[in-house]
Parts: sequence; structure tokens; C-alpha cells
Amino acid sequence: MKTTKVFQLSALSQNDNGAADGSKIFCEITKITNGSLRTGSFPINKEVHLTTPPGQDGSGPTPTWFLIPDNDISNTSFELQISCPSDSNYPTTSITVKASDVQIWAAIPYNDRDNQIYQGGEYGVFGFAQEGPNGLIYTVTAGVLNPQLQG
Repeated sequence: MKTTKVFQLSALSQNDNGAADGSKIFCEITKITNGSLRTGSFPINKEVHLTTPPGQDGSGPTPTWFLIPDNDISNTSFELQISCPSDSNYPTTSITVKASDVQIWAAIPYNDRDNQIYQGGEYGVFGFAQEGPNGLIYTVTAGVLNPQLQG
């Protein structure tokens, strides 16, 4: 029996001291390409609060979306926006995460890879790719003070 690989996207807030108030950051998946969401995914086209710290102290689960590809997983993608509606100074960040890029990033040995930095400074947002037993996994982390390249 053939098992379909899934493209998983998770989003969380690190809520670093000195960064924007990470407890008020939201993520919205604005588009998925070449697939459908599996049951258990968070909603799309709706702002989802990024919990801090994720999964601890009753903050709830980390927002996660599971994209089942229509055909080849490398043709799938997520488009998302990170925002802070309660802070007009917080810049909205639009990100497209393509499975084809995640495959390349995840293939690099762990100690040799870099995070993908989408926004630096006080309003930091970065992403990290990996390949799991059920497919590709990409995690976006907001609320980071001056995100750094890994390594």
C-alpha cells in the first residue's frame, strides 16, 4: 500500500525578551497550492494565534497544517502572513514556503544548514526545514529578537 507523504507547516512564537510582544502574534495561511488539508489541520484564511510558549502551561497546541499533495509533493506550497493586529508598528510578513525548497534545505546535514530568515531585528521571523518519516516539515518561528543563522 502506497503511503502519501504530507507537507506539514507549523507556526509558533518564541516571545524573546526585547522582541515585539510575541504573545500577540498571529499567522494566517492565505493559500495552499496543489493539495488539500488533512483533518486535524488548523483553519486557513483565518488568523490563528501563535501560542507562547507553544504547548506549555495550558497555551494549547502549536498551530499546524497538513497538506496532502494532489500528485508530486514538490509541487505543493503554503502562503502565509505573520502579523500582530494589536500593534500597528509590527510589520506584516508574507512568506511562501515551497515543498521543493524545503526538500533542498532539509537534505543539508543538520550542522551545515542555515535557518531561512524572513524578518530580522526586533520583529524577527525565521523558518527551519526537516524531513520526517511522514513527509516534509517546516516550522516558522516569530517573536524572535534578531534571529541568527544556525551553525
